[in-house]
Amino acid sequence: MEFFTKTAVDAAILAGEHLLSKYKRHHIEMYGSDTLSVSNRGLTKEVTSSLDNEADEIIVDLITERHPGHNMLTEETGRIDNGSPYTWVIDPLDGSSNYVNHNPFFCVSVCLAYENTPITGVIFAPFIEELAVARKDYGCTLNGRPVDVSTTSNLDKSYIVGCPGGDKNNSRFALMSYVLNESIKDFRKMGSAAIEAYTVASGRVDAFVTLNISPWDIAAGVVCVQEAGGLVTDFNGDAWDLSKTDICMSNGKLHESILSKIQVVNPGHRDYRVTAKQDDKSFV
Repeated sequence: MEFFTKTAVDAAILAGEHLLSKYKRHHIEMYGSDTLSVSNRGLTKEVTSSLDNEADEIIVDLITERHPGHNMLTEETGRIDNGSPYTWVIDPLDGSSNYVNHNPFFCVSVCLAYENTPITGVIFAPFIEELAVARKDYGCTLNGRPVDVSTTSNLDKSYIVGCPGGDKNNSRFALMSYVLNESIKDFRKMGSAAIEAYTVASGRVDAFVTLNISPWDIAAGVVCVQEAGGLVTDFNGDAWDLSKTDICMSNGKLHESILSKIQVVNPGHRDYRVTAKQDDKSFV
C-alpha cells in the first residue's frame, strides 16, 4: 500500500504544481461561458475552468500508467470501471470557485479506495504549501509531521467549518448554520471541502459538516480525519462510505452533540424542519 500512497502523492503534487503555475493569470477560460475575470461576481458557486480538466488529465494519465487495471472516479472524467476492487477517487481542483476568484484556498484531492473503503488519502494545497497524507492504520501527516484531531469536548468552545456541498437550495445549509451558531464558538466556510476536512484532522477546527457532497470532494479527507483519530459518519451516525452524501467529521468528542443539533436538516428524521421554499424564513 505504500506504493499506492506514493502514486497519490506524486499525482497530487504534479497536478497541484501545474495549477499553481497558472494561478497568477488574471483570466481563466471557462467552459460554457465567456472568459471569466477574477473581478467578476454573482456566478453560481459551481465553476469549471480549463484548469480542472488539465489537472484531471495529469492525474488520470499518471495513475493509468502505474496502475492500468484500477478503476477511477473523478469529478471531470466520471467513472472508469475496469472491474478492479481498487478505485481512485479524485478531485483535480477542489475549490474551483476560489481558484477562479484568486482565493488561495484550493487543492488537489486524491484517494484510493479498496472495495469502497478509502485506504489512502492525499490532499495538496499548493499555494499555502500544505500536503496532508493519510494511510489506513498508519496515521495522518501534514507536511511530514504526524497530526491528531483536537481535544475540545465542550460544544460552546468549538470551531466548526461547513459547506452546502451539492445542495442547490441553501435552505438546509442556512438552517444548519443557524442551529450550530447558537451553541458553538464559531461556524466558518472556506470553500474547499478537502481543505476543511484536513483542518479537522490537524486539530485546527473541531468538526466539518457538509450536505449532499460528492465522494471525490471528501474521500481523501475522510481517511485523513479517521487516521488522525477522528470520527466520520452520516447524519444518522452511521459509518461513512462512498454512497453517503450528508457528512459529519469531528474529533469524536463532540460528534453526538453536533449530530443532535443538525437533525433539523436530516431528511426523514422526526425533527426535520426545512421548508420547501428557499425564501421561507420560518426556521428563524
